Amino acid sequence: MTSLQHYLRPLLAPASVALVGASDKPASLGRIVYENLLEGGFKGELHPVNPNHRRLFGRRCFASLAAIGKPVELALIAVPCAAVTGVLDDGARCGVKAAVILSAPPPDDGDARRWQREILATARKRHIRLLGPHAFGVIRTDIGLNATMGTGLALPGRLALIAQSGAVCTAMINFASPNGIGFSTVVAIGGGYDIGFGELLDALVNDPQTDGILLYVEKVSDARRFLSALRAAARIKPVVVLRAGRSYELQHGGIDAEAPLPDAVFDAAMRRAGTVRARSYAQLFAAARILSMGKLPRGDHLAIVTNGHGPGTMAADSAADRGVPLAALTPETEKALAALLPAGVAVRNPINVRGDATPERMAAAVSAALADPQVDAVLALHVQRPATGATDVARAVATVARAAAKPVLGAWLGAVGRREVRDALESGGVPDFYTPEHAVEAFSFIAAYRRNQQWLLEVPAPQPEPEPPDTTEAERVRDEAAAANHTVLTDWQAQRLLRAFGLPVEPAERADTLKEGLAAARRLGYPVTLKLDISGLRPREPVPPDALVRANLRNGRALTKAYGDLLENVQPHFRPDDFSAHALVVKARPMPDAREVAIGVHTDAVFGPVITFGNSGAAALIDSERTVLLPPLNHRLATGLISGSRTAAALRASRDATLDLEPLVHILLQVSSLACALPWVSSIALDPVRVGDAGAVIAGTRIRIDPKRKFATGGYRHMAIHPYPIELVADVALRDGTVLHVRPIMPEDAALEREFVHGLSEQTRYFRFFYRLHELTPAMLARFTQVDYDRELALVAISDNAGVPAFVGVARYIGNPDQESAEFAVVVADAWQNRGVARMLMERLIDCAKKRGLKRLEGAVLRANTNMIRFVEGLGFVAHDDPDEPEQVNTVLELG
Repeated sequence: MTSLQHYLRPLLAPASVALVGASDKPASLGRIVYENLLEGGFKGELHPVNPNHRRLFGRRCFASLAAIGKPVELALIAVPCAAVTGVLDDGARCGVKAAVILSAPPPDDGDARRWQREILATARKRHIRLLGPHAFGVIRTDIGLNATMGTGLALPGRLALIAQSGAVCTAMINFASPNGIGFSTVVAIGGGYDIGFGELLDALVNDPQTDGILLYVEKVSDARRFLSALRAAARIKPVVVLRAGRSYELQHGGIDAEAPLPDAVFDAAMRRAGTVRARSYAQLFAAARILSMGKLPRGDHLAIVTNGHGPGTMAADSAADRGVPLAALTPETEKALAALLPAGVAVRNPINVRGDATPERMAAAVSAALADPQVDAVLALHVQRPATGATDVARAVATVARAAAKPVLGAWLGAVGRREVRDALESGGVPDFYTPEHAVEAFSFIAAYRRNQQWLLEVPAPQPEPEPPDTTEAERVRDEAAAANHTVLTDWQAQRLLRAFGLPVEPAERADTLKEGLAAARRLGYPVTLKLDISGLRPREPVPPDALVRANLRNGRALTKAYGDLLENVQPHFRPDDFSAHALVVKARPMPDAREVAIGVHTDAVFGPVITFGNSGAAALIDSERTVLLPPLNHRLATGLISGSRTAAALRASRDATLDLEPLVHILLQVSSLACALPWVSSIALDPVRVGDAGAVIAGTRIRIDPKRKFATGGYRHMAIHPYPIELVADVALRDGTVLHVRPIMPEDAALEREFVHGLSEQTRYFRFFYRLHELTPAMLARFTQVDYDRELALVAISDNAGVPAFVGVARYIGNPDQESAEFAVVVADAWQNRGVARMLMERLIDCAKKRGLKRLEGAVLRANTNMIRFVEGLGFVAHDDPDEPEQVNTVLELG
């Protein structure tokens, strides 16, 4: 009945539906949903269920789900909340796979929590997936399913809408229908007790009926699943996200004033996912209109054709504001336009065809712009003139647009409410946005999506493999702080922790006495800075920061005096029994030319650790901009986000653009590594970080911890995005004693991956890819190297011949949508076959799959590849004939 292939198909595209609580009572939930089902024309089997009725609207009504006497895939539950558990029990007996709980939970919070636990336990026991409670329902137009409590009828189309609000779904449908915008799927998740955004995104990204996805988000409950699904979807289809709730967060902010606002963190998460963010209903509607056109531009360069100077200028200004570049017209296009336009009219973009332009001139100018290879889309602007009718011009432009592969957008000023103009434009697939600003705004969403796609296909430069941190020292620091019941590390502990992760701190030694301080100063070399460390202590009154430091101490006498002064100034702030501070002797690096920045780590309640970058000290008072970065970071991410900030621009300006930002990139990468590895670190303030010609050094540190948490294990669950699994890096000896370096693949491995595949024999490539492949396309190269470690893994074996690394084998698994199984593949360079490389990689891959919690590894093998079949059977795989592909066999390993 439907082409959707996913384990949520019984919810989104069921073959049979039962409405439990169907009713004929006016305005009741059971009647509204039943009438929507009937009006939608559901193509499957529909069964009303209500013990008080024998027939409803001419159809037989059943007393219970079990009374239907045949399997039912989807149950719609519109009964009082107390009866929901019984309905689920009843549904399990007739094969219900999914249920939409339209009923509201109990009004009391305590009762609602108990009810939630009860229905979730019942659903899991009965293997029924739940949408809701208080769910709007599900629409699937290709099968006529309108299983909702909404008031509008969605038109068939190729957009999907997932929302947390039924009201938003209703508003979108009511807006879209008169504008000719249709949907493949509409889902509102309601309370989201079970099924959430992540699983629905996974289902729709593989749905051939869906070309674009709109999301309305209020709250994210599973950030890892949400972002993982978003990142997978954005590689294939445009995703536009509207989030609500910013004003509430501003009024109810957290206690950490230095932490970025949740909305800034959400914005950073969306950038990492490669999605486009809308800020209002109007923007979401605009995105829906342009996505519904079905023509996506290849790039983001826009040409504007207008019959008035003012509207064209307004559109150009709007494009500049939104980062949409205007296309530079080719000489051929300029020549063609010069032949069209009146003598003396300048040929440039925006293209002004003048107010006296006939429909034919306007259409010809649009056609010329579309033919330009440097133009990705055209915006046609029209102002009503006495000499030419708006409808006639609309028809002419629509005729040109209909035959074009590139999108054409329209804004017919003064034609709001004129149905004949809109119909004329839309007959050619040209949406009318009424104003230049709205049209450019709509195009900016698709332009941003295309930029994201280009960024995903960009091959990052090779980078050195990350150095593993000294996690033993890091855990020793945590244990010390936990034993002292401290939630703030001492300066000495913070120094040791940063050093364990290769971060550049100033040389320092701890001194518990003046004698130790003098000895430390002699070892480090004068001049030194003396810092009294009171971290973790509780003074009776705040201690001024300048009372804890004495700088530029050039000899022992100066240090002795400074030591006494610090103790004399600070001790009165403490009770005698509470003062036990020690000192740090620091060898401050002279950096007279340095500028100062600040780098921070904060723990967001939803997305976990986030990294901030901005100004320090007085500069922060002038410009408080902070760039928010979502770890894990790689070199390209860190470089791009720093370089695009005003802070970095000011740093470069102060040095005549000669300042090397690479030391800052290194610090960010190491901070990212720390945040990924140590869930017990709650916040870090590296302020100031001094940057100059000699590099960068961390001069101030404050680290808060949660001593009850431990080292990251079990898939880095504290992270919204799974970081690079550095714990899988190892050197492995083969049977013949050859040592290979084995590690997970990285985005920076694109060149090595390309060379590896190119070096395979034609037969080996054919056995791996099932068709004749000579070179990896850019999309394939990005797909193979930019791995989402949460759902897939690729292990590479690397030989190092005379300092030149090369892949000799790759084994990978990619998780299936069922979250229980994964498809595997393994390939070894021809010269390295029969040496144990494949077995070594597969054994490690299988162990990783087990730890990931997968239940099965599956893979298709060409029947002619007899060596591979024998190899995987030796690993415990069982081979079966593929009923759909006679030339293939399916191999399965149960992981137990």
